[in-house]
Amino acid sequence: MRTSFLAYFFFLFTSFSFSQQKSFKINWSEDFVLQTSSATIIVPGFDKQNHDYDPSVGLRYISEWSETQKIDENSIEVTNIQYEPISKTELKDLPLHLIPSKPGENLQNSINRNLLSAHLILYPIINENGQLKRIKSFTINYKYSSSNTVVNRITSNSRLAASNFIGLVDSNLSEGQFYRFAIEKSGIYRISKSFLRDLGVNVNSINPQNIGVYGNGGTMLPYSNNTEAPIDLLENAITFVGEVDGSLDDGDYILFYGQGSDVYNQESNTNINLYSDQVYYYIKVGNKPGKRISELAQPTTPVTINVNTFQEYQFHEVDEYNLVNLGRRWFGDRFDVENRKEFKFEFKNLVTSEPALVRVFTAAVSDVSTSMEVALNGNVITNFNFFSANDPVLASGGSYTGQQSLTSPELTFSLTYYNNGNPSSLAYLDYISVEATRQLRYEDEQLLFYNNDVAATFGVAEYTLENASSIDEVWDVTDPFNVKELKNPESAGSFIFKDRAGRDKRYLAFAVSDAFQP
Repeated sequence: MRTSFLAYFFFLFTSFSFSQQKSFKINWSEDFVLQTSSATIIVPGFDKQNHDYDPSVGLRYISEWSETQKIDENSIEVTNIQYEPISKTELKDLPLHLIPSKPGENLQNSINRNLLSAHLILYPIINENGQLKRIKSFTINYKYSSSNTVVNRITSNSRLAASNFIGLVDSNLSEGQFYRFAIEKSGIYRISKSFLRDLGVNVNSINPQNIGVYGNGGTMLPYSNNTEAPIDLLENAITFVGEVDGSLDDGDYILFYGQGSDVYNQESNTNINLYSDQVYYYIKVGNKPGKRISELAQPTTPVTINVNTFQEYQFHEVDEYNLVNLGRRWFGDRFDVENRKEFKFEFKNLVTSEPALVRVFTAAVSDVSTSMEVALNGNVITNFNFFSANDPVLASGGSYTGQQSLTSPELTFSLTYYNNGNPSSLAYLDYISVEATRQLRYEDEQLLFYNNDVAATFGVAEYTLENASSIDEVWDVTDPFNVKELKNPESAGSFIFKDRAGRDKRYLAFAVSDAFQP
């Protein structure tokens, strides 16, 4: 009997230990006004921290709280619901077809930075057989899961990333001292002894061979969790001039390639990082040698493509206006009373026999149909016709992508907006970009170069860089974390080197005196 009683008690204890209960009260208040530059939507209001409205799914109540273990997402039960009537007038702009017949409760596990929580969503207004009701309070009952394993939402195809996430592999931040600094644009940067001192590094008692530079560059994190992305600070290969003697002297300095916030992102179709104008890098002072740049190994097999031209990419983009106060699409250069604007570009040593790739992205907000004319050096290349904005479409976009022949290194784009007699109509420029072909010639400033034909040709490419006598080095920056170098010790006027073709390769030629200062 004693054994049976203990088994029964254990069954009761485990059953109750997994049963959880939480009560909620919805404090209905003044209506919420959701406003964009062209429309206003009013919906019933309640506690701001729990309020969620989406024009595609309607009005929802959300709540999140910390948990010590995983919940059973299928165990949720809503009880003790207290309703009160609500009229159609009180719905304001909330569409009737988005009001369900039941609360439609949903409870999910969530994990962020190793912290476990529960996430509740339900509809606070229902339409029960034609009777509109809103919830004043309710209680939920749920159970903990018998399995306490939470799905790793960071990445499913990287053992290393998963190991780092759960702490099985030491982070690069686990030892050493770190000192942060910022950059804005991509290029070669020089870090001097005085700069290290200003960061707070004790420059008199360190071995420069144990100094490293860490940072993940200026690219934005992908929106998909299934896309590989680093979850730790990555070490960047650097050159440390003067470190051989083991002491940090006044003339010693670091050279490294920094990737700024001006990196094109195809996923968001933007040339500017949406979240930050600065990119942070870190100096690490540790107990082991830092990562250093190695020499580019040049192939010895026959050359299949000779390269003496390259493509240069320039853009004009300003992020000032979010037309509907929603999402990640930003615009600049507004056309209103001033309906015409000009944008200038210059490509030195332009190869006029090769067409340039031109892209223009625009949008307009208006109650009537409007248009915009785009001209390049006085010649009209396209016209955009914008439709009138009506809910749920709050803006109309126009884009152009095409090849244009260039006869001059100076380019002037003229954009003229026609508001169709409606002075409240507004147009915006997202960005203009031009990819033109130039002669591979150094012009006394850092030169980033690549050639699209190389990526499409298998074998070996031989590059000839002219006017190169003032160049100190050419770096292969295709992989910004594992840069390779070629030096120009003889100050050759024609700098010639070879590399593998068949993939997109990017190089940067520079003189140390022209390195940027972080």
